Amino acid sequence: MNEIASGMCKLTQEIYNHSFKELYCLKDMQTKDLDQIDELILGLSTEVIYGSILGDVKIWKNGEEIRKVTNYTYIDEKINSIAVSKSREFFVTGSDNKKVGIFNLITGQQIKVLFGHTDKVKSVTISSKDEFIVSCDDKTVRVWDISTGLQTQMFKGDTSIITSVAISSNNEFVVFGSWDHKVRVWNGQETQSLEGHTGRVDSVAISNSGNFLVSGSYDKTVRIWTGQQSQILTGHTYAVNPVVIFKNEEFILSGSEDKTVRVWSIATAQQVLILRHTEAVSSISLSSDDKYLASADKSIRIWNLETGRQMQKIDSVYPYSIKFI
Repeated sequence: MNEIASGMCKLTQEIYNHSFKELYCLKDMQTKDLDQIDELILGLSTEVIYGSILGDVKIWKNGEEIRKVTNYTYIDEKINSIAVSKSREFFVTGSDNKKVGIFNLITGQQIKVLFGHTDKVKSVTISSKDEFIVSCDDKTVRVWDISTGLQTQMFKGDTSIITSVAISSNNEFVVFGSWDHKVRVWNGQETQSLEGHTGRVDSVAISNSGNFLVSGSYDKTVRIWTGQQSQILTGHTYAVNPVVIFKNEEFILSGSEDKTVRVWSIATAQQVLILRHTEAVSSISLSSDDKYLASADKSIRIWNLETGRQMQKIDSVYPYSIKFI
């Protein structure tokens, strides 16, 4: 197995990139703790898809519902995970009903249902060229060929519950987290275990370059992994749920049961922004240009990361997994 190469962004005196250029001229990396301010930016077009705890899948644009995906197999079955294809032609869901669903993003029609999991599907992701789906239930990780709907590979764990999966941009390895406090890297044949967390690992992410991994844990920490070594990010006061890496690999987003979303500098391992919710944060998603954040508790919130301001809020939709389109 190719070991994950080490590589980290270098510290610059002024944090600067296209997403943070207006906000983060911060001396000594002091945290910006900003109030939630409702502000609809004229001309902004935000389109998100989410799966709810009630089994709904809906698409919202600029705060208005424009499409609902209805399918009897998802009635009253929580949507645990949702992924959108790079082509923006289809999306994939993982649900409490033990199935992986593939749907047309434009029409909402179901294309395929993938059978094989024997427990709730916790996490789904799509390969960079839209060729494969990787999914996990409590004790297995499965790889599916999208064109045929057939399972091509499977990792079967022991007694530990597997919570989340991610696939590298070059499709060479899969990363998953589990309740035994470990992060595992799997190349389809061998696995490498990364140890350090003291609580279950609820989320994992892989940088676009493949040079490092990020994990979020019930132990309240975020870890950045380069090989077997990890850098610990502390600040959350309850379990960390979702983690996302910026495409420029300079920042990390994490959501938590402490009702916050936090932005971290990879170079300094420090928080640079805290965004506050009123409930535990179950899911987060970055826009394609890294400028906007969608986050979910019992509502959906859209944030401008250049200003740190909340721009839109959709109440009482009970999302569990959310993605920008």
